[in-house]
Amino acid sequence: MDFAATAKAALEKRANLVTDLRSVEADGSLSDAEKRERVERIDADLRALEVEAREAVERGEREAEVRSLAARAGGLVVPGGAPEARQGERDEAAELRAVARGELPGVDFDLRTATSGTAANAGNTFSTSFVAQVIEAMRVRSEFFSKARTLTTGSGETLEYPVKNGRPSAAQVAENSAYSKSDGSWSKTNIGAYKYGVIVEATQEIVDDSQLDILGILAEDAGEAVADKVMADLLVGNGSGKPFGWITRATGAVNAANMAGVTTDNLIDLQHSILKPYRRNAVFMTSDTAIQGLRKLKDTTGNYIWQPALTAGAPDTILGTPIMTDPNVVTSGAGAKVLVYGDPSKYLIRQVKSLRVVRSDEYGFDRDVVAFKVTWRGAGDLFDLASVKALTVTA
Repeated sequence: MDFAATAKAALEKRANLVTDLRSVEADGSLSDAEKRERVERIDADLRALEVEAREAVERGEREAEVRSLAARAGGLVVPGGAPEARQGERDEAAELRAVARGELPGVDFDLRTATSGTAANAGNTFSTSFVAQVIEAMRVRSEFFSKARTLTTGSGETLEYPVKNGRPSAAQVAENSAYSKSDGSWSKTNIGAYKYGVIVEATQEIVDDSQLDILGILAEDAGEAVADKVMADLLVGNGSGKPFGWITRATGAVNAANMAGVTTDNLIDLQHSILKPYRRNAVFMTSDTAIQGLRKLKDTTGNYIWQPALTAGAPDTILGTPIMTDPNVVTSGAGAKVLVYGDPSKYLIRQVKSLRVVRSDEYGFDRDVVAFKVTWRGAGDLFDLASVKALTVTA
């Protein structure tokens, strides 16, 4: 935001109103009552413009001071902590604090580059950057978000994206013989852009209280709210007014009577229902409810096929493959896909521009409440149909 331009525009309007005020006062054709009414109206506008100009100047001065401090502290390292943001790097936490103070109307962030902040670079008020916490909440809500492929576009027009339905096959060629042709099988999918968002509020008192990590609280709430809806559509969306989900696109390869009847052999068969190249990055996905039964499965030697992660942040594994849980995976029903296995990187998440965070003082003006609006536009679809398969149940 150009605070200098804002202040200049307000002062120019104020100067024009001063001229109008003098004209009214010198107008002999107006009665005293008419003059009083017009003068009071112009005077109110003058005061408003004066406040606007003063606030713009003060915000500009604060921004200049922050930039000066950032430049001076560019190479400092806090003892026992991490290095401060280097010169030329984007300080997302500082930008969001500026939004919270009303110094910036809104900011855009790239989901691919959002990183968590630290106490060293976020100050006493906010422990991590707002956008990083929003994205972290989305990732915690579903690990699938960070494993799928992401494409960022500058606008939201519909994309025609190729979908691989089959693979070409080669054959032995005899001397002086023609090569056989095998083009594989291709189709295309249209990936649009759907808008997801939420507005979270905070009172001005809380925002002004430097001891509360209000942005952290709002970020977690906003991230979880957006993630719940986005991830539901990216996993089980039916393509009607929403994306085609990863699980929706998975075709059934193995069947069991019900979730309780799933065996180790079923899981092995499911793994081998996709080609080996896809198994390199493949994961299992099921519901948290189903995990209890899967953890009790054993191999032929009596060992549990479930192995808990030994390090923080690492996934649990089953048959040596990472397993993820998501509440959108169903647990029962005729033909229900209760467990899927595949390579999430073959699913394309298309996002338009970036995550956007905007602050508004007017939204809750009468309650002295500031609002933060979080918006994400995007969609997704599977572009290699052979890369994921499902285990279905009959009941």
